[in-house]
Amino acid sequence: MFFGLFEDDNNNDYDYKRIRRDLEDEYAIQSATFSGGFGFCQMIDASSASNEELLKMARREGFNINKYKK
Repeated sequence: MFFGLFEDDNNNDYDYKRIRRDLEDEYAIQSATFSGGFGFCQMIDASSASNEELLKMARREGFNINKYKK
């Protein structure tokens, strides 16, 4: 559902388990390749983030969140 220009993300139309897993993988790779402890901390944050926070993190990392729609 759209409200103005923004999509309503307060629904269960996303596969949050998959978003969480992909974010954790992304941050683990970042940790191993260039960011070190910062990537590790982000990985821990992703593991305990709320659904809303997961969407924010995914957008920040440039994920196409539409591919996670059910």
